[in-house]
Amino acid sequence: MKLFTRYNRINVIASILIFLIGCVAFYFVISYVLVRQLDKTLHNEQTEILQYSKEHNALPEILNTTDQQIVFEPTTKLLQKPKYASYKLWDEKDKDMEWVRNLTFTVNLSDKIFKVTVTKSQMETEDLLTLILYVAISMVALIIIANFIINRMVLQKLWQPFYATIGSIEQYQLSKKTATQLPDTTVDEFNLLNNSFNSMAKKVEHEYEMLKEFTGNAAHEMQTPLAVISNNIEALMQDELVLKNQHQVIAIIEQSVSRLSRLNQSLLLLTKIENHRFELNEVVKWDTLLTQKLAELAELLTAQKLQITIDTIPVTTLFHHHLADIIISNLLNNAIRYNVANGSISIQLHINQLTISNTSLMPSLDTEKIGSRFYRHSATKPDGNGLGLSIIKQICDVAGYQFIYTYEQSQHHFAIVF
Repeated sequence: MKLFTRYNRINVIASILIFLIGCVAFYFVISYVLVRQLDKTLHNEQTEILQYSKEHNALPEILNTTDQQIVFEPTTKLLQKPKYASYKLWDEKDKDMEWVRNLTFTVNLSDKIFKVTVTKSQMETEDLLTLILYVAISMVALIIIANFIINRMVLQKLWQPFYATIGSIEQYQLSKKTATQLPDTTVDEFNLLNNSFNSMAKKVEHEYEMLKEFTGNAAHEMQTPLAVISNNIEALMQDELVLKNQHQVIAIIEQSVSRLSRLNQSLLLLTKIENHRFELNEVVKWDTLLTQKLAELAELLTAQKLQITIDTIPVTTLFHHHLADIIISNLLNNAIRYNVANGSISIQLHINQLTISNTSLMPSLDTEKIGSRFYRHSATKPDGNGLGLSIIKQICDVAGYQFIYTYEQSQHHFAIVF
């Protein structure tokens, strides 16, 4: 859930609860005020009746109306203080029960006591209270809706720098040296985020450059010792006495040096590709290059009894001959190395895609890790260094090509989308 959505949900729920509680409290406060106002009117009627009785020693004449009725009843009990009460009374006119408020008190005339009941209708009070309540609820609803709309508009505008920062971070690619300098904003928190990312990006770029420089220098410096070791191994192999007694040890050393040499060459190649040492301005005829590579590997294909299926058309792109040669060589070598006896290799070259498929006993590769350096499946042969597919992936990234791997019907499919 987005932060904006969560904030809006909490804000709306809190506002509704607060306004509901406020409306209930407002209802009772207004009800109390209106009833007290009605009681004041009843008290005024009591004052007038008591004053008239005192001056004339008689009860006043009564003119009852729809909203007010006064009833005099003889009694023997003198009330100590007036009593206010609200209750429902049947209204003959409206044929409904209506709320009324009455005041009961006693009047002492000579030797007679009269109970006086003044009753006033509460309908106007109830109608006014209902109207006020409706207005309050309407205002609350309008405030909540307006608050939601304003928050949505304002917050979306306020959060625009944040989403711009996220977009820049998503587009940032360290290997492509994408320049990223997030701008300042009017919000301090976003400025802190942008400045922190800018600082982090500079540190990462610096360390990445140092790491690439170290890798390139290390691979370059390893060439001379490897050449020396290789030459000395060849010299030892020329000595029949040494070869006779230590041929297994020499074979192991030669194999290890060969693997180390291939690893060194692969690391140097990756460094050159990352540093954009290759100009992609050469016309490459992919169909011609495929034909040449298949001719070079013809004996190996025949030895393993592999069936080749070729479906190609002439395809030309602006690329680099050496890099194209590396892509095709690595894909074909993998297809041969990990194939099965009497297996098959399928080569398809269309206008915008090259696909090389092969049968194999190996299960599907990890699509998340394929193309990562030194990734090797557990069933991979030990003479590999895990850099073949990584080199292809790196070349495709530099050229803007897409490297796709799929596994269907016990076949591995490697596709280069131009």
